[in-house]
Amino acid sequence: MKKAAIFDIDGTILRNISSERVFFRYLLNKEIVTTKDLLRFANVFISNLLQLKGLYLRKNKYYLKDKEYEQVVSEIKECFKRQISSHISATALKEISRLKDAGYLIILLSGTLSPLVECFKKHCDADIGVGTCLAIDNEGKITGEIDGIHSYSGGKVKAVNQLVAEHNIDLSSSYAYANQYLDVKFMRMVGHPVAVNASPMLRLYANIKRWKIVEF
Repeated sequence: MKKAAIFDIDGTILRNISSERVFFRYLLNKEIVTTKDLLRFANVFISNLLQLKGLYLRKNKYYLKDKEYEQVVSEIKECFKRQISSHISATALKEISRLKDAGYLIILLSGTLSPLVECFKKHCDADIGVGTCLAIDNEGKITGEIDGIHSYSGGKVKAVNQLVAEHNIDLSSSYAYANQYLDVKFMRMVGHPVAVNASPMLRLYANIKRWKIVEF
């Protein structure tokens, strides 16, 4: 069986910023996302809020609806190069390199957009990247919905279980690195959970459980 090191992205290897929020502002500045897109995004959010779909905000990708998927991927690559890559922690990159040299399968697991995760994967020389896939119609346009598992909070547990089945991973000898208390659900699955740049709640929980706590 393989041993793995699973890294969250936003707040963990990328400190103090959210990759998708940076990309969202990038699209606004380039006027690729318009007022019409924002109104549609807000309408979908309010509609689902009234239906008590609490976590739907993070699943709501209607600011990208009807955009050509390949164009969005191209813009993501440019945004990553210009505004995101320089914020990746050098300490995180050293830890990833150390674990890869030790024979660990390096996995990046994040709720951010899959094309963004792919940029991180290449930059960090990771083996696998798992993000949130955008649903695409027959014309190659984004629908605004997500396709498959939303790898956020409890969705990360589902994603990890899928990875275990696909790659024959031994979780008892594996590591998980994350920064938020919401990530505890998947961190508890591994033998070596590590709280990174920990939020107050995660730091408290990690201290109680005697987990390793580090800063990237």
